Amino acid sequence: MKFFFVYKSLAHPELAGDYVQPFTLDERRAHARQAAKQLGATVPWIVDAMDNRLKHALGDRPNSEFVIDPKGVIVRKRAWSNPAQVRKDLEELVGKVDKVTREEDIKLALAPPVKAAAERGAVPRLKRPRMQAIEMEPVIEPKGLPFYAKLRAEADPEALRTGTGKLYLGFHIDPFHGAHWNNLTPPLKYKLDLPAGAKCSAATAEAAKVKPASDADPREFVLDVENWPTDKPVRLTVTYSACTETACHAVKQEYVLHLRRDRDGGGARGAGAGFWDPDEFAKQMLARDRDGDGKLDRKEVMGLVLPHFEKFDTNGDGVLDAKELRAVSDWLNTHHKPGAPAPVPKK
Repeated sequence: MKFFFVYKSLAHPELAGDYVQPFTLDERRAHARQAAKQLGATVPWIVDAMDNRLKHALGDRPNSEFVIDPKGVIVRKRAWSNPAQVRKDLEELVGKVDKVTREEDIKLALAPPVKAAAERGAVPRLKRPRMQAIEMEPVIEPKGLPFYAKLRAEADPEALRTGTGKLYLGFHIDPFHGAHWNNLTPPLKYKLDLPAGAKCSAATAEAAKVKPASDADPREFVLDVENWPTDKPVRLTVTYSACTETACHAVKQEYVLHLRRDRDGGGARGAGAGFWDPDEFAKQMLARDRDGDGKLDRKEVMGLVLPHFEKFDTNGDGVLDAKELRAVSDWLNTHHKPGAPAPVPKK
């Protein structure tokens, strides 16, 4: 048997390590190499193309699982991977093994995420609730500078539906390029070239001046847009100064924005990406409480929580209540980061 991981577009950019979506295949390969290092993985990785063709072919799920027989036929598939179920599948298809490898038997050489080239926390994060990534194309010059800062563009449901609503523009330092903002020069500035009839509360704007000489916080803007036709793109030009270990660069780069949802953009977490409010998380999870008892049994749980159900069921009653679900959010916020073991609440 052969096992492979598939490295696709980031399901949750900014979550752990402040990674952002790569713009080139070389950048995506660098992400995959870092993922293997952080997770201590010995299983080989398959890196998806930049048009995300494999992600689409596999159903666009962030953590799916497929078992393929020697003839290339898919004999098992699941929308969400479950290690225990994988073992059951393989026992049915191939047979049982004499010695089962347990989780505690595996000693992975884990590594931390790529460290930012400068401190974070100098610039407060903006809240961007209920916003979704929109399609955008970086204008890549073959011999130009890397995109040290990468644009994350999002729109709220009203803007996506009517062309009038909220637009988020976030310029996030890419830690893989080892760069940081140079705050001794003029701040980042952007300019939007809007279609005829469209309006924006700030078609051009400059980021606030930051006191530290350098930092790695995103430069963020939330704008009001009006009458943006869904079939008319917007061109964005941005200028900023970024420094690496060897040099500082005055950068001018462009993007083309489209007012349609980017299904490969992943879901950033808005107010301080990577953070789940405990009460809000519990409330959202309990929305799946089909029998109305205020708790979730295994059949009512999905996603990342399901494989760890027993560990989060700290009182052993076979259900997760609001208190236990709030503890799950703490695990997600604080502990469940690549490159570090993921402890769970103690019983």
